[in-house]
Amino acid sequence: MSAHAKLSPSGAHRWMACPGSVVLEAEYPDSSSRAAAEGTLAHTIASECLIGNVYPSTYLGTKHTVDGFDFTVGQDMVGHVADYMSLVREYAEGGTLLVERQVSIGHLTGEEGATGTADAIILKGNEIVVIDLKYGMGVKVDAINNPQLMMYALGALHDYDMVDDFDTITMVIHQPRLNHVSEFVLPLEELLKFGYDVNGAANHVRLAQSLDLTAGDDLSDGFFTPGEKQCKFCRAKATCPALKAEVVETVSASPLSDFADLIPQEINMETSDNYLPVAMSKVELIEQWCKSVRAETERRLLAGQPVTGYKLVEGRLGNRDWKDPQAVEDIFKKTYRLRDDQAYDFKLISPTKAEKLFKENPKRWASLQEQITRADGKPSVAPVTDKRPALDIKPVMEDFRDLTAN
Repeated sequence: MSAHAKLSPSGAHRWMACPGSVVLEAEYPDSSSRAAAEGTLAHTIASECLIGNVYPSTYLGTKHTVDGFDFTVGQDMVGHVADYMSLVREYAEGGTLLVERQVSIGHLTGEEGATGTADAIILKGNEIVVIDLKYGMGVKVDAINNPQLMMYALGALHDYDMVDDFDTITMVIHQPRLNHVSEFVLPLEELLKFGYDVNGAANHVRLAQSLDLTAGDDLSDGFFTPGEKQCKFCRAKATCPALKAEVVETVSASPLSDFADLIPQEINMETSDNYLPVAMSKVELIEQWCKSVRAETERRLLAGQPVTGYKLVEGRLGNRDWKDPQAVEDIFKKTYRLRDDQAYDFKLISPTKAEKLFKENPKRWASLQEQITRADGKPSVAPVTDKRPALDIKPVMEDFRDLTAN
């Protein structure tokens, strides 16, 4: 397997569900983002603090450059890292804590010497605990059946099975910025079954590479499987013919009979509105594709590659700001002699900032609770599997009294 196509645990859901994606992604460069770089910095601070047994506050105000992005460690990051450290130490009590450990995954992917890096591994009697720090705050990530964590757990089991007879695997994801902790406890035999699935998927990837597949080719059936989860972070989705076909099929005027296998039996095929459940189930995937097409077009144009019919232009100018705020302050005060209420805008801090301000004084924060108001959330469409209760919506016409009734 070529070096550029390593099967990383972080992308396991993608290549296990869609083996052919590895073939297409090989043509695209790896890219970083400020959010990813910030996460890397948080991981680094957390691991150094856990290994060195120091407080994350020692990093407050320090400056770092990660993947070309500059950061100054603020109180928020210090607090989130401290929360993560507390969670790790709580799980580690009475066990052996291993921080930022590389674990073997080559026996799963078929790549000689392949490894993955687990944020924290705890060996405690007959139990292995694997903890993963997720610093992002866009989407909550669950530990339940999480392929990345399960691969780390299998790697830890492979590397430390001589330490004890492990029969229970506990996997934990902590997203401190969302105050989210997800735990998944799995018996050893269930984890081993997953290992066979990983091995089978890796073999499928190798077969796809050996055939030099391109999505949409005659041989591509069974190798490309577009889907919301596996396509979400795929670098090739903007130009993937399999995803394109999925989108076209969904938005086209195809007869409903073409979707018979996808539509639940209880839905009446004669009613045109019955297309909605099918289309709605694909909306997220289609929106991902649209965003990816825009991003890939921009990437190519910025790299000097032509995209027929499109060009780069200067966008809307940014907001106006003072080049030197201190110099302007001096002019306002010393030259124009403006009053403070003329030179400055004063505004109460938000409840969110107040909560952070009084984090160390819960009594004061509690006294402010009754002063907080919050607008109701707007109705939002969600699948029936969503944990939130359904709203009881009264049809609009019921709000009007029948004036004709006597």
